[in-house]
Amino acid sequence: MQKAISIGAFILFFGSFFSLPAFSGGPLDPVRLGTWVINAGVGPGAHYFGNGVGFGPALKGSVEKGMWDLGPGVITLGGEVGFSFFSHRYGNGWNESWVNFIFAARGAYHYGWDVEGLDTYGGIPLGIGFCAHAWDNQPGSRGYTPVYPYAGVFFGASYFFTKTIGVNGEVGYNSTYANIGVVYKLK
Repeated sequence: MQKAISIGAFILFFGSFFSLPAFSGGPLDPVRLGTWVINAGVGPGAHYFGNGVGFGPALKGSVEKGMWDLGPGVITLGGEVGFSFFSHRYGNGWNESWVNFIFAARGAYHYGWDVEGLDTYGGIPLGIGFCAHAWDNQPGSRGYTPVYPYAGVFFGASYFFTKTIGVNGEVGYNSTYANIGVVYKLK
C-alpha cells in the first residue's frame, strides 16, 4: 500500500510540474530554417567493432542547423560525436574490451507537424570511428586500435517544454541503438 501511495505521489508531482505555465510554451515547429539545435544523450552503444558480446553504455552529442526548407519540413546539416565502452569476461580469467570514439557529419529531415513543441526527424551520419581493443587472456597481451568508416541511420523526436529546452530521444543504428537526453535550441 505504501509503495502505491509513493508511486501515486511521484506521478502527481511530475504531472503538476510539467503542466506549469513555464513548461507549456514550446514553439510551433521548433526546427526551422536558420535554427541551431544541440542535443546530448545516453543509451546502449552500438557494436561497430568487436564481436558483438556484452552491453555497453554510450554517450552521444550532436549539433545541427536548419539549412533548406523542403515541403512541410527542414533539412539540417551538422555533426555528432559519440563514445561507447564494451567489456566482456569469458571465464578462465579472459577479459576483452572495446572503446569506440566516433566523429561524423550528420544530415536530417525535420518534419513540421504544426504541433506545439514537437519535432520529429530522421537522417544519416557519415564519418570515421576509432576503436581501442584490448584483451588479457595471455600475460602481456594488449589490443590494437583500428580506424573504420562510420555510417548509420537514426529516427528521433524532441519535445520542447519551453522555446529553447526540451527532451530528446533517438533510435536506429548510430553510435547508440537508442538514446534519451536533452535538447537545446539556439535562435
